[in-house]
Amino acid sequence: MKERIKVGAAGVTQALVDAIHDKWKIDEVVKLKFEGQSTVNMKRMHEVLESKTGGLVIWRSGCSVVLFRGLTYKLDCVQTYKEVKKVDLDVSNHPEKPVPDSARIQRKLSEEESMEISELNNLLDELGPRFVDWSGPPPLPVDADLLPAVVPGYKTPFRLLPYGVRPCLKDSQTTEYRRIARNTHPHFALGRSRDLQGLAAAMVKLWEKSAIAKIAIKRGVLNTSNERMAWELKRLTRGTLLSRNKEYIVFYRGIDFLPPNVTKSLKERDRLSMLNYQEEEERRNALALVNSNSKNYKVPMVAGTLAETVAATSRWGKQVVDEDVENMIKDSALARHASLANQKLKKAEKALEKVQGYLEPEELPTDLETITDEERLVFRKIGLSMKPFLLVGRREVFDGTIENIHLHWKFRELVKVIVRGKNFGQVKHLAISLEAESGGVLVSIDKTTRGYAIILYRGKNYQQPLRLRPRNLLTRRQALARSIELQRREGLKHHISSLQEQMELLKSEIEDMKNGKEIDDMAFYKKLDDTSIPSDDEMEEDEDEEAYLQTYDSGDEDGAFIDAESSEDDDLDA
Repeated sequence: MKERIKVGAAGVTQALVDAIHDKWKIDEVVKLKFEGQSTVNMKRMHEVLESKTGGLVIWRSGCSVVLFRGLTYKLDCVQTYKEVKKVDLDVSNHPEKPVPDSARIQRKLSEEESMEISELNNLLDELGPRFVDWSGPPPLPVDADLLPAVVPGYKTPFRLLPYGVRPCLKDSQTTEYRRIARNTHPHFALGRSRDLQGLAAAMVKLWEKSAIAKIAIKRGVLNTSNERMAWELKRLTRGTLLSRNKEYIVFYRGIDFLPPNVTKSLKERDRLSMLNYQEEEERRNALALVNSNSKNYKVPMVAGTLAETVAATSRWGKQVVDEDVENMIKDSALARHASLANQKLKKAEKALEKVQGYLEPEELPTDLETITDEERLVFRKIGLSMKPFLLVGRREVFDGTIENIHLHWKFRELVKVIVRGKNFGQVKHLAISLEAESGGVLVSIDKTTRGYAIILYRGKNYQQPLRLRPRNLLTRRQALARSIELQRREGLKHHISSLQEQMELLKSEIEDMKNGKEIDDMAFYKKLDDTSIPSDDEMEEDEDEEAYLQTYDSGDEDGAFIDAESSEDDDLDA
């Protein structure tokens, strides 16, 4: 047969089933050609094809399939497979047609699973029409494209978070819900990206009985965007997005989700509270009016009214104006952030002290080998002309640096160390540390185009130590942690000093305004607006902030070779 029916990414749809039945009226077999995502699991597509059409796959090769209509196929009865099963007794000797895939699945399920599927079917029937072209296991999901695009009077569900409860899920809870969603049957099948109020209303109704709403994305639908779908549904339902991919979108109803009966009770309580307040206010006003008209009571009763508040404010204190409130907010914000910065500074110093505890630097030996001035001049000239060098960066001196120095000394008498981004005092301190830890002789410290160059001589009686990587120095990770904490401490000190300067400036300006000194209001408020106050989110502490302070086990020290920052030892052979 040359004529083939093409099956696209949408899979076995109702239109394809109708086309196959029309073809079977003429020929006994139909040749199909699968394309797109349907070819990923052809065995599954064969089962779906047989279950939906009632035919039998008699030949398969790659993506091509030949489907036979069967010996019991009746031309007068082509509506559904259930009608085909109602045949006369005279054809009972013929082979039975393949059992639908849904029936085979039902037989494998236990009684509890069958009850769950039946309950889910009843629930989905209440939500909307089913998606008949669904190629997955039963039950059939609700076709979200057939739900109304706009629901008159639709409102976002009322949500209320209990006191002391976090508004978001923990990582463990999110992981648990995602695991549950993997084994959950999809509730909806969606193909469009906009106008999803009907789907949002159905999801809210589903959340009354299920905490998770799983949405399958239809295959073969053009111009779909799962990102747009998820964003639109999150805006309409205010749920929590658990996962999103090309196949499914999973939403959790949220910790602050309230069922309709609870929402109705809360709104009724608020309405009754407002009515009681209005009744009390009316009674108070009526009593004040009666007492004011009485001859025996000359002073009207103003207890609990606005007049009492105004009178007390005018008598006992000055009413706070908007400018004072703004100044107090700015001042308190600066003080609060300054205290937070001080807390972070103390924590950074504590973390730095924790890292520095692993460092036990060596002292310069008393019997240090000496070299003459002529030898120092020659060694300096040879060292500066060397191409291979070691680069010391932000980690400074750690065990990998000393190990690389000893590896250099294995093939040459000198080693050249390049230090960038440091001043001469810091470089001198690094040079003394390198000399003490390696046991060599410091030749010179010179400033070059690449940075400061430190030349170290191994000595005339040099012997390579048994352990190239010393135990008394920091590891690579610990050295990075020390560098980060030092940088953080310097940044916090600068931030605290700037905050204190801003506080003093604002206080002086406010004092001048109180003393009656004329100050340009526009310039003052512009200065207030330009004051850079960091947000609370920027000052919050992360729980896993010091994860990098964890050290390697002792077994890792004898493992793979660790380079000192980055080395350009092109001439160093392994």
